Amino acid sequence: MIDNAFVIVSGLPASGKSTLARRLAAELRWQVIDKDVILESLYESLGVGDQAWRYRLSRASDDVLFTLAAHAEPVLVNWWHHDTAPGRLRHLGAHLVEVFCDCDTTLVAERFQTRKRHPGHLDQNLTHEQIRERVATWAALPGPLRLGGPLLTIDTSRPVDITTLTKEVGTLLAETHSPN
Repeated sequence: MIDNAFVIVSGLPASGKSTLARRLAAELRWQVIDKDVILESLYESLGVGDQAWRYRLSRASDDVLFTLAAHAEPVLVNWWHHDTAPGRLRHLGAHLVEVFCDCDTTLVAERFQTRKRHPGHLDQNLTHEQIRERVATWAALPGPLRLGGPLLTIDTSRPVDITTLTKEVGTLLAETHSPN
């Protein structure tokens, strides 16, 4: 029996996922479980290494995120891997409402270049050209996870009306919890 729900915030890196998730969770009075917060905690505890080290810590962060999610009703935010995340999210046995942050790729590249993150992410090692190449590669990947439940696509290239979004998400959550 399904009796819990999750709001899954997805989108490209630097598309505004964390910002939107924090605002939405505050309005819903839910907690946020943000993979980057977990990952940065691991960097602080275990140190910063090369790209292979970052990859291992990133996968460990995914595992922590799913473990924490299994015991809460949160807003989950991550740059989800399309090959593994849908199955893992469905395995939680919850109602899933996906909020996809759709953002202009030029703005994504600009945000990525100017944001300040923990050095463990290794962003500071990238040139402008490498960032543009990565964003182009990411943009060619599938968009929303399409988890089989409701999907809201939000343009995060401009300010989001969080009150309206919260009402839409609340309605979808209520509908997914209603008996058929």
